[in-house]
Amino acid sequence: MILNLTIKNYALIEDLNIEFGGGFTVISGETGAGKSILVKSIELLTGARADSSSIRSGCSICSIAASFEYADKRISDFLDDISIPADGNAVIIRRTIENTGKSKAFINDYPVNISTLAELGNFLIDFHNQDEKHSLLDVNTQLKILDNETEDIAPLLEKSGVLYGQLKDIKLKLEDMNLSDAERARKIDLYSFQLKEIDDARLEPQEEEKLEAELPKLKNAEKIAALSEETVSLLYSDENAALNKILKAKKNIEQINSYASEAGEALSLIEQSYYQTEEAYREIEEILSKTDLNPEKLNEALERAELIKKLKKKYGSNIAEILNYKNKIEQELKLLRDFSDNSEKLEKELEDKTKQLDEVCEKISKKRKKASVSFSEKVKNNLAGLDIKNAIFEVKFDKKDAAANGCDSIDFMFCANKGEKILPLRSAASGGELSRVLLAIELSSKLENDQTAIFDEIDTGTGGKTGEKIGLNLRELSEKKQVFSITHLAQVSAFAKTHIKIYKETKNSRTYSKAKILSESEHIEELARMISGENITPHALEHAKTLVNHSRKNK
Repeated sequence: MILNLTIKNYALIEDLNIEFGGGFTVISGETGAGKSILVKSIELLTGARADSSSIRSGCSICSIAASFEYADKRISDFLDDISIPADGNAVIIRRTIENTGKSKAFINDYPVNISTLAELGNFLIDFHNQDEKHSLLDVNTQLKILDNETEDIAPLLEKSGVLYGQLKDIKLKLEDMNLSDAERARKIDLYSFQLKEIDDARLEPQEEEKLEAELPKLKNAEKIAALSEETVSLLYSDENAALNKILKAKKNIEQINSYASEAGEALSLIEQSYYQTEEAYREIEEILSKTDLNPEKLNEALERAELIKKLKKKYGSNIAEILNYKNKIEQELKLLRDFSDNSEKLEKELEDKTKQLDEVCEKISKKRKKASVSFSEKVKNNLAGLDIKNAIFEVKFDKKDAAANGCDSIDFMFCANKGEKILPLRSAASGGELSRVLLAIELSSKLENDQTAIFDEIDTGTGGKTGEKIGLNLRELSEKKQVFSITHLAQVSAFAKTHIKIYKETKNSRTYSKAKILSESEHIEELARMISGENITPHALEHAKTLVNHSRKNK
């Protein structure tokens, strides 16, 4: 859901910040006040085309930002895929448009391209107006809706998914095997050569790391030996070695201390110094004893590193990948050499799995067709409740090749009037009518998502009685998700949890669009204005109060 929206220098808006809550929110105002600006600004945040002419006159740049709260795992997965860190379950989207025509987009302050913004926007917002592509018009979404209405379909879909994956693997194996004799021979020669090359290398899993640690020691063995010998001499073996001098100093301090002078601390320190210097000498002596001045061993290590580098270029970025590739070509080589037996076996397996998948898909299809009847009835009932009484709604089934999601290609079909041709929903309705059909489908569906539903003038062409039904249904939908509606009808607005009024002000010969979240009394006053116009009558106020009271009784 949208938590807040900030707009600066866009169209008639100079600086606007609105906090939103859940439930049903209506946006009202006089024609031309700027209601559509809110919707268009949200469209920009979801990837709509930017137009520099929308920048407020006299300004060089406009900016729009919004924060969204989500629970949909697809959103967190999407952010992970594009390497954008998420702050809990919230995401911030920002868009700027410059008068040069340049547009910039950001997700959580990370720059992104517009197609990425649009992809995220599809998870967050579903626009219900005649200019937008609705998710409910997408046949894949329609199939998900129907599957949510279909009892006991999940285990069958899981089974079809597994079978379809197995079929794909078998087909790939057969494709690899169904080569000409010459091609098969070439592949066998190639794999045999590659296998021998990797086998001859006798690679060990952690060998590269060991070489990387060992090579610097072998390359610098002479320097390490020389420095170690000099250090041993300075610390121990030389006539003026440090240990001899520290030992002499220690004896002197002991004698000083014996004369009752307070040299106990100095004695303790010199003793520690002696033992630490002795330990350092022994460490360096051990390094010297282990230093291998062996040019042949160095050459062997260098050759080994070069061999691994060569194999990495051919077969993988590390030894583990090279060994995995070896295992893979061993299996493929076996398949190619045992072509006749394996081909016959795979063909039989393909036939069996295809039959199993077809049987599962038929069961899925039967369940869907049964569910589509009751679902269509629910949609028609909801359409009647929205005063589209003679509508025809049904689910059209076409058969496709069996796949992970079954063998059904479906389309939601709609006709508003008896005697007219029934068409796919995306071609059969438009404007306010389409919005009402989509609302009826959402109310009938068990499909849940995080999308905020925005209805732009869903009540176009309707009257008060229908408006009341629309308002009641929008409030019902808002129990599942956040709902916004731009409306001119008081009957719709009466059902809102939150009422935002858009209005214009003129100051210093400039016009500004403003927004205000209305209090209870202001809400009733705005309903009265919607009923009677700017000259609010006592009758209109009473009517507004009646509408609000009636809406609360309908909860």
